Parts: sequence; C-alpha cells; structure tokens
Amino acid sequence: MAKVLSSLPIGALIKDTGTLYNGKPIIWKIVDKNHSGYPSGAITLISDRVISIKCFDAKEEYNSIDDRKSFGNNRYIYSNIRQWLNSQAGASKWYTAQHGQDAPPTSANVGSGKNAYDIEAGFLNGFSEKMRNSLLETTLIVGKNTRTDGGGYEMCIDKVFLPSVSEMGLENGIIEGSKFSAFDSDISRLAYPTAECVSKSEYKDTSLITSAPWHYWLRTPYATNEYYVNLVYYTGVLGVYFAYHEYRGVRPLCNLSSEILVSDISDGDNIYTIVWGNPPSTPSNINVPTVVRGGETIAISWGSSTDEDSNLSGYILERQFDNGLWTQLYKGINRTFTDVITFGWESVAYRVKAYDSEGATSAYQTSATRTVNNNTPPTISGSDGSLGLKTGAFNQQYTVTDSDSGQTITVVEKIDGVQKRSYTATSGQSYSFNVTAAEWIKLLNGSHTMTITASDNLGGTTTRTYTFTKNETEIELTLATPLAADGLVTKAIMSVTRQIPAGATFTVEVCNNGNDASPTWENVTNAVLGNSKFFLSNKTKTAAAWGFNFRIRVKRNSATGDCFIVSAGGNFE
Repeated sequence: MAKVLSSLPIGALIKDTGTLYNGKPIIWKIVDKNHSGYPSGAITLISDRVISIKCFDAKEEYNSIDDRKSFGNNRYIYSNIRQWLNSQAGASKWYTAQHGQDAPPTSANVGSGKNAYDIEAGFLNGFSEKMRNSLLETTLIVGKNTRTDGGGYEMCIDKVFLPSVSEMGLENGIIEGSKFSAFDSDISRLAYPTAECVSKSEYKDTSLITSAPWHYWLRTPYATNEYYVNLVYYTGVLGVYFAYHEYRGVRPLCNLSSEILVSDISDGDNIYTIVWGNPPSTPSNINVPTVVRGGETIAISWGSSTDEDSNLSGYILERQFDNGLWTQLYKGINRTFTDVITFGWESVAYRVKAYDSEGATSAYQTSATRTVNNNTPPTISGSDGSLGLKTGAFNQQYTVTDSDSGQTITVVEKIDGVQKRSYTATSGQSYSFNVTAAEWIKLLNGSHTMTITASDNLGGTTTRTYTFTKNETEIELTLATPLAADGLVTKAIMSVTRQIPAGATFTVEVCNNGNDASPTWENVTNAVLGNSKFFLSNKTKTAAAWGFNFRIRVKRNSATGDCFIVSAGGNFE
C-alpha cells in the first residue's frame, strides 16, 4: 500500500528506481515542506549525498573581466552547473552559451584540467520520464555581486537547482529565501560523497572518501567578488572558492508535489520508493496450516490481487519466527510456497503483499501466529523392505520407541490397508506382527503389504512398511476332529462350494474310521462332482469309535485364475 509523500517526516529518504546518476538511483532527503516562495504545498528534496565533483562555471577566455577570464563566473543564471542540472540532452549535447563570453567546462577551462563535464549527458537525462515530468518549476531568488554585477537580486525558474546560503541556514550578507527546516546546525549540513562520486572523480585526494564529509557548491555568489562562489565547507560551515575549481561537490535540489505516492514502508536502507500510479489490492487471504511441526515442511498459499493500472508483477512473502524480524522468503508471480520449519522454533507467522512494475505495493495480508510443535515422532525398529516369499503363517518382530517421555503411543497394524489391530504400546518394548493361519488362508497369491504405524498423542507419526509374496499351489482341507458316528457309516452325500480353474486337480476323499491312527481314505471325487450318493467299502477300525471325516485337495498345476474352497457339507448314515 502506498502513502503520500507529505506524510513522511523531514529528513526521510526517498528514491525513484528509474532516476539514476552514474548508474545508481539518486537518494533524496526531504528538507522542507511548503517552503516559503516555492510552489504551494511542494515537498523540497536535496540529494542525500554529494553526487559529483564539478566546477561551478568554467573559465571564460573571452570575458572582458580578467578574473572571470581566469577563474570563472559566479553569476548563477549563467553558470555551467545550472545549465547542466536542467538539461536532459545526451552526451556532449547539453551545453549552449548562456552569454557572449560563456565557455563550456572542458578540460582546458576547469581548474587543473580534471573533472571536465562538457561531454557528459545532461543531469536530467538519467531521470525517469515520470520523475522529469513531476519536477515542479521553482522560482529562485539569486543574488548578484556588487563589484561587477551591480548587487541586488534577479530571478530564474528551474526544476533542479543548488541551495542558497540562506536556505542552508548560513549568512553572507545576501539573503536568498529562508532557511530549510532540515538545516539548523553545522552537523545537519554535512554531506558525504557517493561511492560513484569518489571513483569517477579525476581529482584525487586522500580525504575524498565515502566515509568523510565533502564540500559542495551553493548558488550564492561572494558578495563583493565576481569569481568566488559560496559553498558548504566539509565541516558544515560557510566557505568560498573559485568558480572554475573542479574539486567541489554538487548537491542538487528539486520540488515535488506533496500528493506523489511513496511505498508504505522503507526498504532495508531506510529509503522510501516513489510509486507512480495506483498500488495493487491486498491479497485476499493467506493460508497457513493450523498444525506446524518443527523439522517438517508446510505449504503456504494466498489469494490473488488486482491492479487498476494492469501492471501487477507478483507477490512478496515474508516470515517471522519467535516474534522476531520479518524476512523475505519469496518474490514472484506464484501464490504458493513451501517452507521448512526449523526444529526448536516456538512460533511462526507469515505475511504477503502484492507489488507492481512501478514498485508500488499493497498492504500486507498477515496470518495468525502458529505455535510450532517440536514433538519428536515415535520410531519403529528396522527399515522398510521386502520379507520375500512366505509359505504360511508368520510373524515380524519390531520395537516402538518415543524419545519424548510421558506420551501415549498408539500402534496400528494393517495388511493390504485393512486394519488388523490397534493397541497402546510401551516405549522400548518389543511387539510381534502376527499373520495367523486364518489370515494366511484368506490372502490371495501375489504381493502383499504390511504396515505398522506408531502415533503419539501430539500428532507425531511414523510408519514402517514391509512387503511379502504368497505363492500357494496346493490346498488341503480336512476336519481337525472327525464327525462322531453311532455306528459304521456305509453311505453319504457331499457338496463342495468351490472355484477351481481349468487345468487344476480337484480331489475329495472320505473315511468312516477317522479316529484311527491311519484312516482308510476312499476317493469319492466323481460322486461329489456328480452330486450323487456314494458308498464306503471299509468295514474295520482300530479306534474305540467310528468317525466320519473328509479330505479335499486341490493342485493348481499350470492353471491360472482364482482357486479356492468356500464350504463343504453333506450327510452320512
């Protein structure tokens, strides 16, 4: 979300990301609001640092005044620096003579020949079109020296200009306007050069460094001299020097409308960004899981934004943990992000805002603060894998452990996704996953999966997965205890409900002396297949009592398809 420029305090820093000098955005400082004599309601800006080392005006070889011929002209309206500041012409094209004896700031016309700037582009050439168009024309009061220019004042109208002695809260006998609110002491007037200013300067001095204040020009002439120009000395006091000298700094001013928008918050360097146009709407929502676990990932998503200017560029997602600083996690057009929660955090929150191509941002959509669950899930001994081929009922041993004491551990065992049992386990104790004979019979040939899931009462969960293969090729079914008979069984009838694929061998045998150590089995398969009565030929027994039993056998052979016995029934006498 954006706010108006006038809402920022005196001393606040702003920038337009498209307004550059030496390839970097110019950082401006608010020095006054609605300054007397300036456009109504204007916000006055000065470059926060010295941006360049340049002469005020070049030597004027053909000037009839000898000192201006040798040392340059201190009359601001004719100065090279004023013309350069207000030109948007390209390299080597900004200069035109301002009077009959004027000269450009070539190496031959400046101090020791260094820092000539006639071949530069005009200062406004590096401004964004919107910034250039937003600069307010400002009527300036400019003093004249008494020696050659008759004293008094003249007016000029500029968009970019140098400050006056009076505006900086200093005095030299020439009054050009009133003091800016930002300047009330020598310290407040100090200005440091930018890194680009230092590196591009051909004039080298050990004290010209980014960490030390530097001198910078004012527009005010020395009152009784035609070539001296006032400046702010590196200590913040008033100074004066030759107009043609190339090692004094430039610190330009401009005025903007108070209604221009800036970003709602400053960046990491405490600088606000000018916003051209309307900011995007606030993202409609932000979704953060209610359960957040330390050491795991969570997915954050948020709603879309709209932009009246149709230049929505994307979203900025930030995170805060343990009520600390907000840090950026993501910037881009997507509306989802997966974050890793560090084990040990106590709380976490997220916020998201939209931004557009002009740097305008919406207000934040902020999530509720989530408590981080730093519970350690239970562990299950062993590792996932295959148990190989199984031929009958079996068991798998495992141990469940939870490093967090005092928690309730629930274990669920499943075969092929179907729950077998659920129980409360004791940490460190060994348990057995038993595949019983009854369960084994029900399993079809092929691959099967066993899962053991251990969960604690705080939501920590671990699953161990095993696979095994069943490949049964024969079925044999008989009664563990023969059916009691009052006497010798001589005839019976049976039915067997079954699914036997073609190619498999199906056999049914019966006996009437089932209680004997070695019963006499008689094959009755054909009678069962024909659903007819059959007669038993055995007449002897060794056991104390007669007993009827049957034995059903199936061999799959090379047959394929389902093969099973559902039930067997019948009567005997």
